[in-house]
Amino acid sequence: MLKMLLGRLLAIVPVLLGVTFVVFVAMHLAPGDVARTILGFGATEERVEALRAELGLDRPILVQYAHWLWNLLHGDLGQSIALGVPVSDVILDKVGASLLLMASSFVGAAGGGLLLAALSGGAHRSMRDRGITIVTLVCASLPPFWIGIVLLYAFSYQLGLFPSTGMVSMVDPGGWLDVAHHLVLPTITTALSSMAVVARVTRGSFIDIMNSPYIFAARAHGTPRRRLVRVDAMRNVLPVFVTISGLQIGYLFGSVIFSEIIFNWPGIGLQLYQAIIYRDYPVVQGCVLAVAIVFVFGNLLADLIVHALDPRKRA
Repeated sequence: MLKMLLGRLLAIVPVLLGVTFVVFVAMHLAPGDVARTILGFGATEERVEALRAELGLDRPILVQYAHWLWNLLHGDLGQSIALGVPVSDVILDKVGASLLLMASSFVGAAGGGLLLAALSGGAHRSMRDRGITIVTLVCASLPPFWIGIVLLYAFSYQLGLFPSTGMVSMVDPGGWLDVAHHLVLPTITTALSSMAVVARVTRGSFIDIMNSPYIFAARAHGTPRRRLVRVDAMRNVLPVFVTISGLQIGYLFGSVIFSEIIFNWPGIGLQLYQAIIYRDYPVVQGCVLAVAIVFVFGNLLADLIVHALDPRKRA
């Protein structure tokens, strides 16, 4: 267990370095000039060049990345070009809202996916199985931004059941109930596609286990089918379920970006979108690093849980 943990932790380092390097280079190769954006198009070339030198944008890309990486190792993510505050303060101010949205989306995706998989895989080739299969196929094919726009139009503008923007009501904030009310539509937008993926993959595992010899033997001895699905099959499905659910953590954190933009949810995704528009390199790097950390550690946590659940891996 310890050997596997150390190996995975060592493998995380090159992944994070690769992600940050690719994003760093992509942002600097993109058209546009951040110094010109800050000063405006009426600024002289001398002022633009002076600001570029002050921000270090006149140095080679590899030198800029090495400087950013060196500061990162010392706990410094840099200074926001657009906001003029430390990037760490920007991220810490936004990460709570994003983690709340991601956590609720993960619970919905994992819980709903497991329930649909049990209902579908436990009754293979029935009408219920075919209906759930069609629904999950459609949901897995829908992009999150389209789902969000449809939900926003139907349940906010047309029916008025849920608020359209923000995390709390600006007029009369109502505590956690108000947050939960604002959380419903962004959660569904973020979780729906992942829930369909979890359901389809876990359903296949349910079908394989329900067709295994020990299940047939248990049915021959009169064990109710519901017990076989809820207890015996469920126990053996858990490693596959945990693995596919863990892989959805990174996807959910990426989908949160669309949900935050559509519903104006004050999290890292919305901040990343705004930073890209203003070409705020340090904030973009910090947000991407936060997303990458959540992704790799989410997968690591899933691997550890699978290792604990599966006796063959422990052996």
